[in-house]
Amino acid sequence: MLLVLICVVGQGQTTVKGHVVNERGERVEYVTIGFEDDTAEEASSAVGTISDAQGGFLLTIPKGQRKELVFTHVSYLPTVLPYKDYANGQELTIVLKDKVVELAEVVVGKKNKPKTIVGKGVPAPGVVGYGGPKEKQSADSPEGGVLFSPNKDYVISDILLTVSGCQFNQCTVSFNLYEKQGKRYVNILQKPIYEVIKKSEGKHTIDVRPEETLLVKRKKDYYISVRVVDSDTDGYLFMKAYLKKGVYRRHVVGKEKRYPICPAIRVKGYEVAK
Repeated sequence: MLLVLICVVGQGQTTVKGHVVNERGERVEYVTIGFEDDTAEEASSAVGTISDAQGGFLLTIPKGQRKELVFTHVSYLPTVLPYKDYANGQELTIVLKDKVVELAEVVVGKKNKPKTIVGKGVPAPGVVGYGGPKEKQSADSPEGGVLFSPNKDYVISDILLTVSGCQFNQCTVSFNLYEKQGKRYVNILQKPIYEVIKKSEGKHTIDVRPEETLLVKRKKDYYISVRVVDSDTDGYLFMKAYLKKGVYRRHVVGKEKRYPICPAIRVKGYEVAK
């Protein structure tokens, strides 16, 4: 399958649009696209976007930017597009290659009741909100969450998030789980985790049970996060907040900020047998 990315240069800007597919020619949804070394402080001024539910994307690049575009998705290897390949309107195929995954053998202990790995914390006044005008929501939308370091090895059973309200008729959120290696955040998911949230549901708690085996090891540092990747209108998703050190970061760049509150994310898991 050949897909065309069309670059139109106007008023010094470059507009790149197209679709992202995998090696089987299937379109890939919610791929993050941006500059890995972008130094913009805020997501609104960043160069970045997310492919839509059909794999389509549109990205405007300011005059003077000649950096490589990076395409990332948890199920595929990162793909780098050099400036020369999008600068002059060449016909291109963006194909994401599958990850080669080695599945670890894990034995869960006999005590099969899930234990809390990341707890509730102290409720904070107010809420945490993600969103804004729809045309700006895809500009490498930030993710927010909390760092944790388990005291034992666990296989994650549940990821819970308390939603306080939703101004969208509906929106799609993604959950991500990273191992923090120095300053790098390495996503340990092999399959994306998406949840649809509707305004009509009101205040409620989402309980996500991952399909894959997610092993977190004692004394290693991890980051659990949530972000809005799609919505049907302007608005905000509001989540209950805890008084814990929250980490908010741009998905492609990894540039982070820390605040004394975080979204109300809880993680439970089964202890791994020794």
